[in-house]
Amino acid sequence: MNIKTITIKNFQSYYGIQSIEFSMGLNLIIGNGGKGKSKLFNAFYWVLFGDIYITDLGWRSTDGFPHNNKFAMNRQDFLNRKALYETDVNEDVSTHVHLELEDEKGVLYEIERSVTAKRLDSENWLSPEAWNVGNSIIKVTYETSRGTQVRTDMMAEQVLRSLFPEEIRNYIWFQGESLDSLINFRDKATLKAAVKHISYYPYYEKVSAIITNAKAKIEKLERARIGDNNKTNKEINATLAKIQLYQNTVETEEKAKSNIELNITKIEMALAEDEGKMKGLANFTKLVNDYNKCKADTKDVMNKLTELDDYQRIQIPNLWILRGFSNEINICDDIINKHNEVQDTVPEKKYLDNPGRSKLEEIIKNKTCFVCGSDASEGTDAYNWVLKRIEEQEVYLKEMEDYSNNLEFSKKFERFVGSIQDYPNLLRISLDSIDKQFMESDEKMEQLQAQYRMLLKKQSTLDEQLEEIKKKHGVNPIEQVGQGDLVDNRIKASRSNLAREHRRLEASKEALANAKSELKLAEKDLERIGKKTGTTTVSETEWKNISIFLEDIFKRVQENARKDLLSKIEIRANEFYQKFTEHDNGYKGEVKINADYTIEFDGGLNTSHHDRKKMSIINAMLSLNQEALDTYYPFISDAPSSNFDIPTTHKYLLGVKDIFKQSIIITKDVDIENSNFEELTSQSKISRIYLLDSNVYCESDKNPDLHEVSTKVIQLK
Repeated sequence: MNIKTITIKNFQSYYGIQSIEFSMGLNLIIGNGGKGKSKLFNAFYWVLFGDIYITDLGWRSTDGFPHNNKFAMNRQDFLNRKALYETDVNEDVSTHVHLELEDEKGVLYEIERSVTAKRLDSENWLSPEAWNVGNSIIKVTYETSRGTQVRTDMMAEQVLRSLFPEEIRNYIWFQGESLDSLINFRDKATLKAAVKHISYYPYYEKVSAIITNAKAKIEKLERARIGDNNKTNKEINATLAKIQLYQNTVETEEKAKSNIELNITKIEMALAEDEGKMKGLANFTKLVNDYNKCKADTKDVMNKLTELDDYQRIQIPNLWILRGFSNEINICDDIINKHNEVQDTVPEKKYLDNPGRSKLEEIIKNKTCFVCGSDASEGTDAYNWVLKRIEEQEVYLKEMEDYSNNLEFSKKFERFVGSIQDYPNLLRISLDSIDKQFMESDEKMEQLQAQYRMLLKKQSTLDEQLEEIKKKHGVNPIEQVGQGDLVDNRIKASRSNLAREHRRLEASKEALANAKSELKLAEKDLERIGKKTGTTTVSETEWKNISIFLEDIFKRVQENARKDLLSKIEIRANEFYQKFTEHDNGYKGEVKINADYTIEFDGGLNTSHHDRKKMSIINAMLSLNQEALDTYYPFISDAPSSNFDIPTTHKYLLGVKDIFKQSIIITKDVDIENSNFEELTSQSKISRIYLLDSNVYCESDKNPDLHEVSTKVIQLK
């Protein structure tokens, strides 16, 4: 069987109509986080089974939204957001996934699942009240000798069940995060279940059950015939009654034993799961404690930043506004100093009153010096000197008059200047203090911001680690740590219940053994009586002996087949494991499977080796089953390499390409810029390679909403 094409319309992140073609060999689909890888895997699963995967919840039918997914998704949320956004009130929008595949007989099947939603009159187009979403409609079309056959609804589901039996689905199509639930080294029940679901061994069990049931019916017929032939023989009838009693006891005890063993298996599975959780709780506890401390530290730093910001907002207008006023203060200081210099200067004493003004005016009037008799007429040197002396006397008198007049005011002003003359120095000291205060505050702000950025980065790393644990283990570590006491109590209860069930099992085995022993004695008594009377042998007796012989033979054949199958699984798994690790250096170990279904755990290996071992075991059982039944399924896996680095993923892909006739691997762990990618593209068995990227329907500088982004498919090979 192989998948030809998948066509997706308006499903989850896929907008409009997009088709992907597949060939035999490995089909590789690459995409970074958020590019639509899991949505593509959902499209495969939805078209066939009507379910999509929801983190922490598992597979859920879209027809049951939102109730069956604990309201994690609304009724319309699996339809493409852009398609919903573009739908007007009272208009319909539809989504469908169309799959073409061909079975091993060359019959082509076309499978389509679709859903239609009607836009209602509601302001918020994202609200559940804005949409009336119908249930999915499934249609299967295929050709037979009677012509084209079209099946819908239940008949279509029946065709799909025949193509992909329910018990095998999780093994041929699985997500990397569910690998631990399929094969768990700590829980042998997982391998036992896998053998039951995906190997030919159950056919032995069915044949063995048919022989055992036939023997029981023949024995009843034999006893009934003997009773009819010996109605008057009390001894024979009493012995037959004993045989019937002990036979009923054996059947009852076998059922009880089977139920107890089933309970033990359930308790062991629950115990293994809880012990695994408890083992991981130590790591979870440290991680969650780091996460909670990081959150608390981030909140504390944010509070300090807020307090510091509030403080700075107050200080800036009240005090820090003075920063940068040093020049103005220096100017003020210069003004005060210059004033002090001026006010300390008394006008120079000038002896300009000899001769006095009246004598000088007399010389001008008489044009003759009264001392020496010199000519002082206009224009002479004596005349000019006299005029200059009169002018100097006037200026001096004016200075003395101003000095005398301002003396009182100067005293008052001087007292004021004296009171402020220390201000510049004080302000300089205050400015230095303000500068220091501002710089310290600014430095503290930078330190807190750097600390905040560092904490955000740390929190982002912790968020990624928590999300990785959610994907890998299907649990929320934060919730799990809070449930530590609850898990511990469950473990104690499971161990107590397990011990009780084992005691019940021993008692049941003892009762069964006693009943079988009594039954054999009663059958020997009947045989002894028959030898005497010759009336206890009927035609059914020979058939009973044949069925006993066949049951014994087939049980031995069945047990040998079981051991042989486990041995073949181990051998084939190691072949695949060698392919997956042939490019590794260092210790790689090997797959070891015991007869009781336990898988030996190798503590010297890392997680990626353990995961490759698990995939090797699953792939071994699938390939053996396909060879035995001549039915080949396409192998599809989403993020099988989630625990691998890029080089390890490369090695895994080189190995898996040789295992299945057709495989579709969806992964983020391939770097198309790496030289290893060229090696992948050159491989003939890697038939097609696609890259998933994003279409963005908004301006480049804008952070797009969900309805502004969709997945686009780019073919690389």
